Amino acid sequence: MKKVIGMLALVALVGNIANAELLKNFKYDGKITINAATTNNELDANSDAKDNTSGVDPRVELNASFDLAADVEAMVSAVKCTRQYGDGSETVAAGTADGFAMEQAYLNLKGVLGFDHKVGRQYYGNEGDLIVYYGPRNMPYAFGGVSNGLGVTGLDGYTGWYNTGKWSIHGLLGKVTNAAAVQPDTDTNLSGVGAKYDLMEQVKLAAYVYEQKTNVAASADLTLDVVGVKANGNFKGFDYSAELAKNYGRKAVGVTYTGTGFKANLAYNGLELAGKLHLMGEFVMGSGDKTSASKDEGFTAIVSDYRPGIVFGGVSGMTGINNLTAFNVGANWMPTAAEKLTVGAKAYMFGTTETVGAAPNDYDAYGNEFDVTANWQHNENVGLLAYYGAFMVDSDYSDAVLGGKDDMISTLGLALNVKF
Repeated sequence: MKKVIGMLALVALVGNIANAELLKNFKYDGKITINAATTNNELDANSDAKDNTSGVDPRVELNASFDLAADVEAMVSAVKCTRQYGDGSETVAAGTADGFAMEQAYLNLKGVLGFDHKVGRQYYGNEGDLIVYYGPRNMPYAFGGVSNGLGVTGLDGYTGWYNTGKWSIHGLLGKVTNAAAVQPDTDTNLSGVGAKYDLMEQVKLAAYVYEQKTNVAASADLTLDVVGVKANGNFKGFDYSAELAKNYGRKAVGVTYTGTGFKANLAYNGLELAGKLHLMGEFVMGSGDKTSASKDEGFTAIVSDYRPGIVFGGVSGMTGINNLTAFNVGANWMPTAAEKLTVGAKAYMFGTTETVGAAPNDYDAYGNEFDVTANWQHNENVGLLAYYGAFMVDSDYSDAVLGGKDDMISTLGLALNVKF
């Protein structure tokens, strides 16, 4: 395995395997994910129609790093997630090694000019991030029964990282799309800067600015700007976090972005009930677009990974908080009698910030969802997750979008995760 991963790393970065000494300080890890799921009434909330789906999605992730030179580390992530169980066997795809896509392939220059530099294709952000995330998509798993939903996306670009004392600062310059034509430039680029300050255990602060710019050949360029602040910490046993973000920029000729987004979380870990009980709650509100011809008032993220609910955010693929007002409450229980087991439950309410459509075909809510999960962590490397999600469609949303059908949409799944 080590030799195979080492060969993939060298091919991705330098195109040959002639110099075996390039594997100095070689390290690797990876993850295999297999998600099997079935859905009912996903497309139309109509139990009279035969629209259930089922399938099994596999994904393999291989990560390798080694010293390329003094203070220069190479990092490669090879990912395979192009088929489902039951598909025909695959041949080696053009531009890949054994069907693996190189979703990360970057150099990490350590301490150059006093900070670290990552140059190349890389993951960025954290799972569940409201504004920007590039990387593997995990729970809630996207699943439609017809294609592999365990997608992974990397970003080509540069990130610089600097830490001093309680400060952590980083910058981003990325290329989202590269148009075929050399001139005029119609690429889409992403830039940003973020900073964190660890004030104390009770208060940790952060701020960020991102701009995604799309060059337009025939008119003025388009920009989406997102400016935000964050706070998190622990106070008297309660973990909390809050994030406020604002849109600026030019959407089209004569149209600007003006949306606002807010997210807050609260959790408590100090309860004992035949085991450990973890309580949590969350509230989100993203502004919705009204009728102004000169403004887009809906909150617009760049590449959001906020996907709440097994059905709403997973199977149905509702991402981000544009025109969404929602809250959820939940609990995780780790029973003393079964230390490897964690049982969880969450209830969601999904509404709109601005009413959508015109009467009588208008709605101000999507519906409610209830999810349950059971995770068996066999050891630090092997975990089994069983999950069930039930989404109850709001009647007005049903009348406006689903032709008056409001039967429950459900998902039942089992996922295997193996780390190595």
